[in-house]
Amino acid sequence: MANRHEAADGSRRLDRRNLLATIGAAGTAGFAGCGGQGATEPSGSAGSDPGDGGLFPLSVRLETGGTDERIRMVELIAESLQQTGYFETEVDTYEWGTYLDRVINPGYQNNGYLPAIGLSGTFNPHSFCNTIHNSANVGACCNLTGIDDPELDELLDSARYGIEVVEDPQLRAETYDEIWRTLAEERYTSFTHFGVETAATNADVHGFGMWPFQEGLFGYALYSPQDEQVAWIDRERRAGSSELDELVAGGTLTGAVSTNPDSFDPPHSSDTTSTMLQNLLFEGLVVNDAEGNVYPWLAERYELRDVRDVDRAAYEGYMRSVGTTEEGAVDVDEQVIVRHPADDPAADEEVRVLLPEDAREAATDGTYGMWFRYELQEGVEFHDGSELTAADVVASYEYYENSATAPQTFDSVLAAVAVDEYVVDVYAQVPDAEAERELPGIYVLSADQIGDVEKGGIDPREGVTPVGTGPYAFDEFVDEEYLEVSRFDDYWVETRGVAEAFEWFDGPDSFPDGPVIDAVEVEVVPDDATRTGALRNGEVDLTYDVASGTLEDFDDDDGFLVHAVEAGGYDYLQYPVNVEPWDDPRLREAVNHLIPRRRIVDNVLNGWAEPAWTPIPRIARGAGTADYDALEEAVRPLNEYDVERAEELLEEIAAEYDGSS
Repeated sequence: MANRHEAADGSRRLDRRNLLATIGAAGTAGFAGCGGQGATEPSGSAGSDPGDGGLFPLSVRLETGGTDERIRMVELIAESLQQTGYFETEVDTYEWGTYLDRVINPGYQNNGYLPAIGLSGTFNPHSFCNTIHNSANVGACCNLTGIDDPELDELLDSARYGIEVVEDPQLRAETYDEIWRTLAEERYTSFTHFGVETAATNADVHGFGMWPFQEGLFGYALYSPQDEQVAWIDRERRAGSSELDELVAGGTLTGAVSTNPDSFDPPHSSDTTSTMLQNLLFEGLVVNDAEGNVYPWLAERYELRDVRDVDRAAYEGYMRSVGTTEEGAVDVDEQVIVRHPADDPAADEEVRVLLPEDAREAATDGTYGMWFRYELQEGVEFHDGSELTAADVVASYEYYENSATAPQTFDSVLAAVAVDEYVVDVYAQVPDAEAERELPGIYVLSADQIGDVEKGGIDPREGVTPVGTGPYAFDEFVDEEYLEVSRFDDYWVETRGVAEAFEWFDGPDSFPDGPVIDAVEVEVVPDDATRTGALRNGEVDLTYDVASGTLEDFDDDDGFLVHAVEAGGYDYLQYPVNVEPWDDPRLREAVNHLIPRRRIVDNVLNGWAEPAWTPIPRIARGAGTADYDALEEAVRPLNEYDVERAEELLEEIAAEYDGSS
């Protein structure tokens, strides 16, 4: 369903008067190229005449979905392009779910459109480059425009995989610096800004804490012993600097989300809202704290038992030959764990691949990159009363095969093998510098449940009640309206006690053994103004995706609190690199210089974000750069608003195009 502001043909035509009102006078001055003391971007010579005929003016269709602020951001970029005279722009907007389905379709890469989208990265710097640039992620998440650069693929892999970067963090950081510079030169993608995750609550919500990634909004705030984090409801006193000895048990927290969850089936959904709600129900072998440190969770303890210096060609003896399709894909129904690095499905009629059964055989024979052993907590119950065992863990890994999140799971996982009832060995394909965090990075599901449903079928809309081990159990869901969950009476942490459950816990004796809020009700409220009004009117206790201009109002009101943390979420614009003339890196560079990042942050987001001068945010810099200051000095000039440089590049292209025609 198209956005309500769209024209009848589905396009969103620019309303210049409305746009200039939203970007402010300073943005307008910078736009027109007249600069002035108040301009927020370097001035340039926007509005020059590119000449008649030839390639320019080039028709450009930008597409986006999601929040009004993202739409305004894309409109601002479109207007910036159009002001040069080299482009004729239009903006198409879609309802978020429709848009996500649209851009994930592998055929999308052939239409020549410029999609803008937002993603949530992780503590792993790989999530800010591999996810959107590795060819393996075309048609998954989130290489939207068919970027296929074998040299870049190899460089991306070399920053994370191999015994050298496992043993030498400095080498790993230097390799990422090479990646950031390569991306700056090729400009397959333009990062616009990194988010500041925010939520607004009324003053009844005490002890609330923000997770750096939106998907942890509810689960992290309600109960996270790794950060001594717990939230509670106290309707008799105002929240502020609340202490644990003031904790009040019970009550219902009501929140509002901006989009309907796509699915309750963890590996078969990739939208943020689904993950946000799944966090209330499901858990993993490990957890991270807000700094990215890893702690055992459903695994009582774990250890790295062995590392072997192998590459993916080491599995050749376990591989089998399979055909390929005309589209250049591997023609096999099973999950491909490893493809022989010397084979190319786009060029070869047959390729050698390692399938799951063969991967398990290789691992047990001693062919693997890393070997981790996880000893499970005993006595953990699923919401249906069954006990968690190694069989559930192994079945969960298998359930992730051929899922929406498979590319991010089986870029490292080789196999999971049950040792006994409460011990699981998980193997990595090759030495992986992120293995400790990424290898166990799945939700553990009930083997009984996933054995009875089609993949993707864990969803109340399909008549299937989600069953996890999490602190809250599913009660009711009405599609497009609300979700209700209630505190699980037999939650394993509460049954054992937090100090006994976790050897690493060194918090105060007063820290509760489980979440203290009895129930969580989550309303689906797509309209930003309606969601904000619901908070103001006391209809909900918590919401997020609040328009940045409204956050200050809540912050100034004693009846509300605004919670914010620097985050890893990012917005980006991706270029259709396989469609002329976007295969010319000069065109991509020119457009990149016309993206007014500072104005987007200041005038559209009201300062609640950081301009993306480099492709890596603060939260992932530890392993992602050897010297951030040097990186910013080298890369920032390539990402700054520079109309003159853009026009130089466009003139070069125009002259060559006219000469050849």
